[in-house]
Amino acid sequence: MAVHLAMLLQSLLSAGTYLAAKRALADLSPFEIALFRFALAGAFYAALWRWSGVRIARRDLLALAGLGVLAIPVNQGFFLYGMSLTTPGHGALLYALAPVFVFLFARWRLGERATRLKIAGVALAFAGVVVVLAGRGAVGLDVAARGLLGDLLVLVAVLAWSVFAVAGKPYAERYGVLASTGAAIATGSAVYLPFGVAMSDLSAFGRATAGAWSSILYLALLQSVLAYLLYYWALRRSEASRVAIWSNTQPVLAAALSWALYGEPVTGTFALGGAMVIGGVVLTERG
Repeated sequence: MAVHLAMLLQSLLSAGTYLAAKRALADLSPFEIALFRFALAGAFYAALWRWSGVRIARRDLLALAGLGVLAIPVNQGFFLYGMSLTTPGHGALLYALAPVFVFLFARWRLGERATRLKIAGVALAFAGVVVVLAGRGAVGLDVAARGLLGDLLVLVAVLAWSVFAVAGKPYAERYGVLASTGAAIATGSAVYLPFGVAMSDLSAFGRATAGAWSSILYLALLQSVLAYLLYYWALRRSEASRVAIWSNTQPVLAAALSWALYGEPVTGTFALGGAMVIGGVVLTERG
């Protein structure tokens, strides 16, 4: 039950990312947002790692640094550039594949069992995301060459995140969540910063409004710190595929937040897709 509550909170925080990013993008570019987000989050994680007092073996530290590079420069770099070429709906649909990749990687790397219920749950949750996004007119098949390149870049980002989620589980079990996640994200953020500076207009920060700054703080502290820690806390206590399947609730929760905050209509298609996602999560948990 504690893992379920943690992942529900993590999914809700991640769903809020879509709204916060939309507000911040009104004043700043994606690279400027990521620069401040990961500079702040990286410093926070470095402090958490130091505060934990856990000493990590050099070999494992190098492995965690590599995972951090996958999580921040590779995942975020390919995602941000890909999203500048494709549509938000396609990006959300591709990220719905993350539980599928996590399931396959966990099966290969961690030896997780592939039960019929688990396979059915992963498939049903993904189908539910497709229904939700299609019902909102967020996905389509008319993809130009530029959009196809963007989709491929986002797919690389999804693969990078899936490897990070699965390969980081043994280190979270060995060293604890604060030390393992802190070492990985602090290192990955440090590697990203030079690229972020090169791709950003630093003068734009002086023109950003209070709404943009509050959105960036949400992305940095609640999403990149609290949500990541919740994810790895749950990952330490449960199978990777059972944790990852919760990410498919994010488009549903994002649509629910849009309804609550902005009055966007709730359609029968949304209700059907949401029920399919919830059913997929339940099946995967039971599996």
